Amino acid sequence: MAVQICPECGAICQENDTHCMDCGCDIAEAERAIARRAIEERGGGPIVGDQHTVEGAAAGMAEPGETSEKVRLRQFDRHLAEKLVRERTAVIVTAIIALIFGATVTMLGLRTLRDSHDDGALAALKQMSYGDLRTRGLGAFADETFVAALMILLGLAGLMCAAGQIHRVMLAHQAVTQVRQGERPVVVGISQLTWIGLLIASFICFPLGIILGIILMLSKDAPTHALGLQMLKSAILAVVVIGGHLIWNAIADFASREAPAPSTSTNSG
Repeated sequence: MAVQICPECGAICQENDTHCMDCGCDIAEAERAIARRAIEERGGGPIVGDQHTVEGAAAGMAEPGETSEKVRLRQFDRHLAEKLVRERTAVIVTAIIALIFGATVTMLGLRTLRDSHDDGALAALKQMSYGDLRTRGLGAFADETFVAALMILLGLAGLMCAAGQIHRVMLAHQAVTQVRQGERPVVVGISQLTWIGLLIASFICFPLGIILGIILMLSKDAPTHALGLQMLKSAILAVVVIGGHLIWNAIADFASREAPAPSTSTNSG
């Protein structure tokens, strides 16, 4: 059974415990506080938004000393190194899935774009007009060129996620090795490539962004929760953009129908 170590008293707790049964401290908050202090001790300053402090073997290996704080840092590093080892398989699997998905969708998009125009993909993209797509509203999703462009963007987003996960695996391996050798480990967190890729995917395919964003927001892990929130915002932005175009088209169509016809009568002398 997986366990975790209390950062305050060193007691062994269950993996799903939020508070230590011995000293009563909030385990997640204590880990974040230790991570912040350790990173500041290294001179790196706090991480922006404290979004990545919990994920990696982040605090850095404490050097030998008498203070209980450094003992906690050593326990913190060992605990998070074990966490990285447990997560390694899941990260590798998601990297493979993202790579296969991204490569497949990108190739399908390029093929669709190439087949949609006799002169090739670039000619098809050059003929695509934003004004025409805005006027057509939801009918734009029936245009092969537009759909192919969305597929290419979605595929590239998948490739970015794959690259981010691969980078995370490499950093995690480096951090675990450094902890075992008694060195200060690197900070391991959700890669910026993964963040950007998932945000792009959430905007392009907003149903996926809404569903996956809500799922990630349910996580107790702070960075994962923050990523889910941003994905949900990106998906909602896509809905607002599409809804705004539909409303604009409806108003423009209504105004054109209600416009009075020009008079054709002439005054007789």
